Amino acid sequence: MGGSKNQKAKGTHNVDRQVAETIYNADTIYLASPEPSAQERAEDLFRRGERSLRDVFYESAVAHLTQCVDLGALGPSATADARFFHALAILGGKRPSMCSGSQITAALKALGPSPHTAHARFLLALVEEDRTNAWMDSPRIPGNLRLMAQQVDRSHAELICRHVPARESRVWRALNEHVEGTV
Repeated sequence: MGGSKNQKAKGTHNVDRQVAETIYNADTIYLASPEPSAQERAEDLFRRGERSLRDVFYESAVAHLTQCVDLGALGPSATADARFFHALAILGGKRPSMCSGSQITAALKALGPSPHTAHARFLLALVEEDRTNAWMDSPRIPGNLRLMAQQVDRSHAELICRHVPARESRVWRALNEHVEGTV
């Protein structure tokens, strides 16, 4: 069987000099993926905000985390973390005593009236102590503050120490001792 070029093999179609194994005929081809859910958008915004904060892009972090929190689509634990990161970003890498009143108000609002996590409570205590200069009353770190600092996981304590440089604050020093393991 010395076949010719135009001989049709099984499953092969000769279409105007073009040979195709299979011909697909469609009126419309959709390449777009479905719209992400509110939770997926919130998770993406949280990841972007967290990455921006870690890379010290505070304005970008505030924008992403504001949208994330406003969506209200995360679970309670993730929402608490998003609010914590949001408050850190709002402070913009400055100690609270160097922030404007509106920044302090926004950071406190982001944390909420009664934060549920140890790291958020310590950030709140640090903001309160530094903005009122209460650390000037006594340079000594109370023993109970050192014990309470142990409740904050090291990664969050490190974030607080890195992004809120209030080195004179007793709260900051207790967290820093915990991070460095000197307690």
